[in-house]
Amino acid sequence: MMGAGIHALGASLGDFVARGLARPSARFANRTVPSRTASAALMPHDIPADAPAAPRHGDEVVTSRELVMALHRSAIGRLVMLSADGGEGGLGGVELGRAIARAGMSCILIDLTGEERIAAETGIAPGSPGLHEFAENLAPLGEIIHRDSRGGCHVVLATGAAPQPDSPDVTLVLAACAEAYDCTIVALDARRMDDLPSLLDEETAIVVAGQAATPDGYATIAGDLRALGVDDLIFMQCAATRRAGRRAPDKPD
Repeated sequence: MMGAGIHALGASLGDFVARGLARPSARFANRTVPSRTASAALMPHDIPADAPAAPRHGDEVVTSRELVMALHRSAIGRLVMLSADGGEGGLGGVELGRAIARAGMSCILIDLTGEERIAAETGIAPGSPGLHEFAENLAPLGEIIHRDSRGGCHVVLATGAAPQPDSPDVTLVLAACAEAYDCTIVALDARRMDDLPSLLDEETAIVVAGQAATPDGYATIAGDLRALGVDDLIFMQCAATRRAGRRAPDKPD
């Protein structure tokens, strides 16, 4: 019964997306949800050959644009974003969401950090409803989905205390978004890695966002993730770092 409800909610959200708040992607025009047993990992050959050197052998270091290119060649539908530092990495989900939307894919960023940085960066007014209001039946799902004022990505905020990723309400929102959007980005506080298992499946990849100048922060998170049994990691170098000259600048994402 719950599966049917999720499908109906996802279909409703799909109509919401198609009405113009985000562009439906031709890539997923007749999308069917891949089998949970299907291999959907971002494989090494998905990453451009000229991507910058990795912090550790086997890891991938990419820009947001390169990650979008890899997504086009995989069945990944969800990305869990962790920040390697307290700087630009905390907004890595926003940068990637904008890049995905510019590439013509519908994307939603779900902020589970419990902080206000993502709301401020995307221009969402203070006091706007979010997951807390949805959980308390104070707002329907459509009213907690906001649009990034500087891009085509949609955003759901964790108003109030950061919700548990395995809570029924978060699970429902994630399942509905998987039906309606090409890609779901979940921004999670790196200090809450114990919550990761509830967010992971065969169609989910973990991305650690940060600056090239903070390899220690990346190494710490990578070590913690490997202790949890997560070996396939992607490091996304944030655009602000590249603009500062730590890497030859790309064309705008």
